[in-house]
Amino acid sequence: MKVSNLNKWLISGLLAFLLVPLASANTPNHVFQAADDLTANINKIRQQQNITSDARKPGVQIAKTPIHAYTKALEVFEKVNRYKQSKGLATATLPTLPSKKVVPADVLALVKEISVQLTDINRALGINFTGNAKLPVGKTPSDVYENLWQSSYLLDDLVGAISPTFVHRNTLRIEQALIAIANKLGKSSQIAKPEKPQGKKPIDANIQGFKVLYKLVELEKQLDLPPLRVPSFPAGKISPSDVYDTTNNVIAELTRINVKLGLPAVPKASLSTEKITPNEVIFQFKKIQLLLDNLTS
Repeated sequence: MKVSNLNKWLISGLLAFLLVPLASANTPNHVFQAADDLTANINKIRQQQNITSDARKPGVQIAKTPIHAYTKALEVFEKVNRYKQSKGLATATLPTLPSKKVVPADVLALVKEISVQLTDINRALGINFTGNAKLPVGKTPSDVYENLWQSSYLLDDLVGAISPTFVHRNTLRIEQALIAIANKLGKSSQIAKPEKPQGKKPIDANIQGFKVLYKLVELEKQLDLPPLRVPSFPAGKISPSDVYDTTNNVIAELTRINVKLGLPAVPKASLSTEKITPNEVIFQFKKIQLLLDNLTS
């Protein structure tokens, strides 16, 4: 009997030892490793296309969670799709935001799918690429976010940087999501039409976007959600890419709120066919701020 018990103990210990690597195979370290391979592959494509200009560097990121990294990966995915389209290649359906709590495994799966799309590009361009990034230690979702943002910037010389049109599309998504939240909470979604500004720049739009982030903090507190830690305003010249990043953070927080309230994912929206400037983006941000005022009043 003693031998039998000892054998059971040894078998249980062995199984636990074998299962530990499997249980920890989807950590921010693994996502960062996959993002490193993604960056290396994009650099290989840039080299093949004779692009020698330096890509913009993202600032240091803090307090990001897997859902934030997921939205940044979607940004990269869409740019890869745009590049495939420019080369006459079939594009993939852009994944939607999950209607659940996002974990590193979800981000890893998305990054790996982006790598699959890059393989199509490699094949078309005659590029031979094999990922061999080393597995790092001590990485966080903030590190993953920064790494993916670098991939996004590297793609700009291939497909063009984000324009106000893409930022505007995100604000339309945010507006619709807030209306759905208002309906769920029994709050009014009726707002006065704000005045449309003139002569504004991306920095002005980003200031309004940060006001939205701070108002979201108040809503999250009322819903007993751990509130967003609003990042520092980015340094240097503000571009539409910075404003787009702000809207991505808003969408990430709305995803958290939707999960809390049992609402569907933040809806999609179409790109405007009209000329979009920071003026239209600010107009949308003003509407969003008024909707948030209704939700927190």
